[in-house]
Amino acid sequence: MFDDLKRDYARAYAQCGYQGVWRKRLHTWTNPGFQAVAVYRLTRWLMHHHIPFVGAVLQRLIEVWSGVSIPPEAKIGPGILILHSGGIVVNGAAVIGEDLTLHHEVTIGNRVSGGGSPVIGHRAMLGVGAKVLGDIQLGDDVDIGANAVVLSSIPDRAVAVGIPARVIRFKSEGKETPSGK
Repeated sequence: MFDDLKRDYARAYAQCGYQGVWRKRLHTWTNPGFQAVAVYRLTRWLMHHHIPFVGAVLQRLIEVWSGVSIPPEAKIGPGILILHSGGIVVNGAAVIGEDLTLHHEVTIGNRVSGGGSPVIGHRAMLGVGAKVLGDIQLGDDVDIGANAVVLSSIPDRAVAVGIPARVIRFKSEGKETPSGK
């Protein structure tokens, strides 16, 4: 838990635009997105140590405080970064890799009650209002555009936009190339 939380903190600290160590630390620790991630890590630890009631109370409190709902059953790798928290919902069956970046109003969930949930690779970025729904997979280094609705799997290094989302280009070695080329 603590190693993952250190990675989460390091990403939040690195993206902070303030100058000065103490101001950056204060901003990072008081950032509702980071607080939601920290509580997720704690509630997951409490769940694994058979203390679910305390975790459930903390989860509800942070949900009201930050607008971020991440149940402890979700499997999220280290380095998650939530920019501009609010309206973020992650399904408990979701599996997410390392260094995920979430903007506000993102939903990661199933399409029907009891249906499958997404599996998201490493270093994915989900833009403002993106919805990733169903038993699908997003590859590594995927970028999902603002307000995109992803209903089918997306390959590694792809950039997808639209409703429903479609791949518009692939990223390669620091630059992007149009899809189909």
